[in-house]
Formats: sequence, structure tokens, C-alpha cells
Amino acid sequence: MAKRATNESRKQKFINYFWVTMTAIIAVCTLIVSINTIGDMIRTHKNRRGIEREITNLEAKIARDSAFIEQISTSPEFMEQYARETYHMQRAGETVYILE
Repeated sequence: MAKRATNESRKQKFINYFWVTMTAIIAVCTLIVSINTIGDMIRTHKNRRGIEREITNLEAKIARDSAFIEQISTSPEFMEQYARETYHMQRAGETVYILE
């Protein structure tokens, strides 16, 4: 009987060690996954801030371009001035000198 009790005691210790080891392994894996997830969250937050800045810049550029389009489509004088300056256009019989 004493031998049987000793075998059961050893068996119980083995089972206890097994579950303690499994719990420790699961805890370590959970920590590793959590750390990776936190790193991903930090990188995503940085990327989001950069993208939000880019959106703000692009919206400002859209507003400037929209004002330019409005001005060029409603004002023939502005359109002529822009064409002359940008594309070096001239009227018939006119001489244009380009100064850099």
C-alpha cells in the first residue's frame, strides 16, 4: 500500500508540475502576443498622424486649386495673364521678351 501511495503521490506531483509548466508557457505566449500588439498599435498611431497631416495638406491644396479654377474660369483677364506668363503666349504682332 505504501508503494501505491508513493506512486500516486509522484503521479500527482507530475500532474501538478505539468499544469504549472503549461500555465507558465501560456502566460509567456500571452505576454509576447500582447507586446507585439502594443507595438503594432504604436506604429499604427504614428502612421495615422502622418496620414492625417497629409490629408490636411491635400485639403488645403484642393482649396487653393478650387479658388484658382474659379478665378480662371470667371475672369478672362486673369486667364489671359496666366496664359501669357505660364505658356509665353502673345498676341499677333506683339514681341515678347522672356527674362529669367
